[in-house]
Amino acid sequence: MKLGIREIAFLLVLAAIPVAAWYFVFEPRNQDIEQSRQEIAKMERTLLRLDQLTTEVGDVREAISEAEVRLADFRQNIPDADEVDDMLAEIHRIGERNALSIASIRALAQSEDQGYAEIPLSIQIEGEFKGIYRFLIDLERLPRIIRVQDLELERNMVESRGRKIDDEVIHGLIDASMTLVIYCEGLRGGDA
Repeated sequence: MKLGIREIAFLLVLAAIPVAAWYFVFEPRNQDIEQSRQEIAKMERTLLRLDQLTTEVGDVREAISEAEVRLADFRQNIPDADEVDDMLAEIHRIGERNALSIASIRALAQSEDQGYAEIPLSIQIEGEFKGIYRFLIDLERLPRIIRVQDLELERNMVESRGRKIDDEVIHGLIDASMTLVIYCEGLRGGDA
């Protein structure tokens, strides 16, 4: 078989068709596929970041909910300003229950900070040491938040000398002065 110009041209056209197809069809398509893969990888990274942020936002929401619950529990331990009188009556009952004589209760300067008020009370009491000790324990067991500051104990020597009650020697009465700080929501209209 002899190859003429016509056969050679036919073979060249026949060989050029796959090369042209690769150059004009397959190569641009491969570039589009690669670009799509890069876009998909970028979107996947974005989705992963969004999932992380969503998880973090969920954690923040959970933390906020938990903080709100703790704040509600804390507020239950802080009386309203109207309930401070009830707290004073309760302090007086605790003193009587422990055989203490409450000489005075004076309200000191009140202060307000971040939505709650501190009402300091100067208290002078007299009684046996055990009674004062039980008084402080009973104050600690109250459901409300009360802080004891400036506790001073002094032995009352005049009442201690040689008195006898039912053949028991009184070892001495104690004069105690302290500052109790009662926490409440908002300042009260009047003094404690």
